[in-house]
Amino acid sequence: SQKNDENGNCSGEGIEFPTTNLYELESRVLTDHWSIPYKREESLGKCLIASTYLARLGLADSDENCKRFMDRCMPEAFKKLLTSSAVHKWGTEIHEGIYNMLMLLVDLVAERVKQDPIPVGLLGVLTMAFNPDNEYHFKNRMKVCQRNWAEVFGEGNMHAVSPISTFQKEPHGWLVDLVNRFAELGGFSAIQSKLNSEDIELGAISALVQPFGVCAEYLNSSVVQPMLDPVIHKMIKYVQNVEEKDLKDKRLVSIPELLSGIKLLCMRFQPDLVTAVDDLRLDILLRMLKSPHFSAKMNSLKEV
Repeated sequence: SQKNDENGNCSGEGIEFPTTNLYELESRVLTDHWSIPYKREESLGKCLIASTYLARLGLADSDENCKRFMDRCMPEAFKKLLTSSAVHKWGTEIHEGIYNMLMLLVDLVAERVKQDPIPVGLLGVLTMAFNPDNEYHFKNRMKVCQRNWAEVFGEGNMHAVSPISTFQKEPHGWLVDLVNRFAELGGFSAIQSKLNSEDIELGAISALVQPFGVCAEYLNSSVVQPMLDPVIHKMIKYVQNVEEKDLKDKRLVSIPELLSGIKLLCMRFQPDLVTAVDDLRLDILLRMLKSPHFSAKMNSLKEV
């Protein structure tokens, strides 16, 4: 198989991360006057494709440049593409280019989440990409799906669907595409098996739940609810049983965030539990406030 050509493009097995593209991307993203490339053959596309390839081989975290891209440059690039007010001025070609970049992001997270450790940072970027309220999805909320997902999963078995009544909600077809693509690549199954593992930390559970929480109203309950219900009940029970001595544990910082993700899922799948989750959130914050541990107090204040 071929090695890299002079532009640092990957082909075949002799893969190296395209460092030249990473440097170029950093100079374009990490600046006040940014301009982010949105074509597959440009820097962001090349770095995403290379990262996915390395993730498939289990090498994404051990490659220094790939890790640098995933930890710093990539989250910032997507933050700007999805949440900047400039989104509303861009033309169709740019929006379609960003859609393609988001699809590459989904490919990367779906590959990486199948391995350990759980990629908390990448899941944060996925949460941003699945959030229907960001500027990008708001701007494109009337778009319909680009693929017929019933052909992929079978009629009624899609993981995400546009709301039935268009009077109520916009179709958000591009968002539905992203979630279904994640499912098609095994992302949902990978997250389910991670959530079911015994020794998983709270912060990791929170990171795994957030992407589904933000887009819960577009999830197909008949497919996704059986997968998430056990987690909802398990986490509520866990938080109810937290003891005073546990409150000083740094890892408990994730509880409020986890509960807010669980609440969003409950609003979609378990409406009768929403009040209980709200009460639990307030209860744990009050307990953290009363705790003698300074960090617990400060985290509680921040949440309030």
